Amino acid sequence: MTADALTKNAPGAGAPATPVLEATGVTLRFGGLTCLDDVRLRMSRGEILAVIGPNGAGKTSLFNSLTGAYVPQRGTITFLPRGGGAHELRGRKPHRVSRLGVARTFQNIRLFGALTVLENVKIAVETRQRTDPISIMLGLPNARRDERESDRRAHEMLRFVGLEGRINELASALSYGEQRRLEIARALATAPELLLLDEPAAGTNPTEKRDLETLIRRINRDLGVSVLLIEHDMRLVMSVADRVVVLNFGRVIAEGAPAEVQRDAAVIEAYLGASAEEDRAAVAEVTGEEPIEEPGRDGDD
Repeated sequence: MTADALTKNAPGAGAPATPVLEATGVTLRFGGLTCLDDVRLRMSRGEILAVIGPNGAGKTSLFNSLTGAYVPQRGTITFLPRGGGAHELRGRKPHRVSRLGVARTFQNIRLFGALTVLENVKIAVETRQRTDPISIMLGLPNARRDERESDRRAHEMLRFVGLEGRINELASALSYGEQRRLEIARALATAPELLLLDEPAAGTNPTEKRDLETLIRRINRDLGVSVLLIEHDMRLVMSVADRVVVLNFGRVIAEGAPAEVQRDAAVIEAYLGASAEEDRAAVAEVTGEEPIEEPGRDGDD
């Protein structure tokens, strides 16, 4: 599916909220350790949904469960694509989850450093093609057609993320922020309806974070792709997310609009290990606001 085709399918501002992903009762254990405890998640088509929480809350375990890397012991994970039908993702192999229209990036960048920028993205396109090895070796028409399509699609996605001018450079030669964008381009090359981004701002500088914010909005708005985001940078989360879900010790402790969640006492306590009243400066780090002095208090008290 091309970017133009995806744009035509983008949800309108007044369109009713229809689900693209529903997870119910998801429980994941490793021995005596419970990583996810009866997690419930519902995501609407066209939404940017952020999953936040302190370290060890179970965020990446949730992503791994949604994409087939982990198989939860209990629960259901249902993907509902535009074409209709409901697909159970729990227990499905990662490559089959990808073929359904669910793509992801990783907290630790996983590029092929010895391949060029273009080759990294073409590999992703070719995972959706069905040309057999014999056709490729013989150079049959279907193989040549798929090669032209993978080249076109790869250029399109690299242009979208702003890397078209670097196509012949090795992936390992890119800056860290550019590698993040390349990984996103590779995920988009599989033509997903749902994109999972695992801490895409990790290790980036302020300028790269602003560029990333713009890119996430464009992916959602221009390509019509629903975005599920894990991120520790609260300013980024609060600026791009339509809704936020908070995990702590593998359980959902809050969900709602960003402004509501960032002031939730349970969320602040989960991040700080203390009540909101005990440390106003630390609360400001979570809420993204400057600390406010209470009337009648001064620095001598």
